[in-house]
Amino acid sequence: MKRASFGLALLILIGGVTAASAQTMSYAEAISQIASVCKNDIARYCKGVPLGPRLRACFDANAARMSPQCQQTTGVVYASITRRATAQRDIGDICSADILTLCGTSFADANLVTCMAGLAPQAMSPRCYQTFVDTGWATEKARP
Repeated sequence: MKRASFGLALLILIGGVTAASAQTMSYAEAISQIASVCKNDIARYCKGVPLGPRLRACFDANAARMSPQCQQTTGVVYASITRRATAQRDIGDICSADILTLCGTSFADANLVTCMAGLAPQAMSPRCYQTFVDTGWATEKARP
């Protein structure tokens, strides 16, 4: 339960920088990286801070005092998770033409993810394909 709460807090903590990368990291990988690299920094600077937005605020307020490894890791994690969340939010708009043409629907559900995951990358427009990769759905079999 404590680990799940910590994980939820880290998801809330992860939030706001954009960056380009070939593939985004999973939420579990993001939590694992921050927990592993930053655990001493979190314990030192944010001990006792309630889970949720206050933990993110504490983390951001103390970022300059955190170890260089923690600063680097959080930068990478923030960028990747933001890219993933943005792709998941925007895929319907970015891929609407591809979805209608290649999957025969405009309804976003698990069947749509299955359809898109079964397509050759060349079948989709480059922007749609990159957005689909960024959602993480192709590699994690997640649901939109």
